[in-house]
Amino acid sequence: MTRGMYRCLSWVVLGGLVGCGVIEPEPPEKIDRLQSEAIVSSITEGDYVIRSAMTHKCIDIASGSTADGAKVQQWDCNGTNAQKFRISPTSDGYWKIINVNSNKALDISNNSTAQNAKVHQWTYVGGNNQQFKFVARGDNRFSIHARHTDMVIDLYWGSADNGTEYVQYPYTGTANQLYTLDKVSGSDNSGRGCAAADGQTTLRFINRCAFEVEFAGNNITGGILGTGQEACRTIGSVTTYMPTKRYWGFARGEDPGFERHSLAEFGFNEVFYSYASWDWFNLSHVDAHNLPLKIVPYELGGGTTCAGQVRSCPMNLLPGCPPEGQFRNAAGKLISCVSRDRDNPNSVVARYFDAACSQSYSWSGDDSVMAACNAEDFDIVFCPPN
Repeated sequence: MTRGMYRCLSWVVLGGLVGCGVIEPEPPEKIDRLQSEAIVSSITEGDYVIRSAMTHKCIDIASGSTADGAKVQQWDCNGTNAQKFRISPTSDGYWKIINVNSNKALDISNNSTAQNAKVHQWTYVGGNNQQFKFVARGDNRFSIHARHTDMVIDLYWGSADNGTEYVQYPYTGTANQLYTLDKVSGSDNSGRGCAAADGQTTLRFINRCAFEVEFAGNNITGGILGTGQEACRTIGSVTTYMPTKRYWGFARGEDPGFERHSLAEFGFNEVFYSYASWDWFNLSHVDAHNLPLKIVPYELGGGTTCAGQVRSCPMNLLPGCPPEGQFRNAAGKLISCVSRDRDNPNSVVARYFDAACSQSYSWSGDDSVMAACNAEDFDIVFCPPN
């Protein structure tokens, strides 16, 4: 789709060649643990990504360790199970917080009642130092209180550095003691927000970045999203044929310009087999990467064709961008990683993109992971946690 490139894919369905559509390059699925996320205003049992309200980085088990006593730290959100926690009720409004990767619990070290006692992981034994209460503090933010002390999990000194540890400390209301939780499983996926199930194809743009994002694209009025905000754009009915649509975003005031954006690309509402609303979609780094992106489809009419069709590249690829791909603004800030040889799978930048996220096209012929399903609405998430 990028630069007006059209491709025709033949798909074998029930022994026949079917479905010639407009598509654009995207690489093979690498991260099979990706699921749709929804920021929550209340806690129910399920798997969550927990992010600091101050830094928007994730609570993380250091090096993905499975050992008792492993460090609990903050780190850039990267979609791994080391940053995913299963939250389950215990009693009297308290919850255990179990890392999905290690099956170990968040634990106040040595059952300490002291200020600045460290949070680490440990085998769950039901201790009060392993149970926590979530207190809503407004704007979908929570403080997390240890049962044995009522102190909260606190990002030490509010540091923005990767590797900063968490401790317990009396609640003061500062942002380093507040968290947002994104539910990544156990949800009924009914929380479409402004994207109602109404027979219209609606795109919901969601900003999970730690900064304001401007969004834009075909056949929509763009806008500006603050952190945690969303906006919907209805682009037509679920039967209106709309090929070759692209959507993108960038940090406010830092637009890298034409052909320097990460892209969410779609071909909407093809007649395919027995469906009149079959959608093709993908993420693309064929031109460039400037922001992490995710596409979440919502099924039309209660079917299951959209199961497993989420596409996500949650990693910020700018820090590791090869020198030949770096694009900087007038102030010298790196704002895009550009693939100047978009048709060459062996270019340095294409190989970097392919190794970093195989759920997105890395070059113009990388057609192996085009997603498709009978969807009604879609989320396009900037800086997704997974």
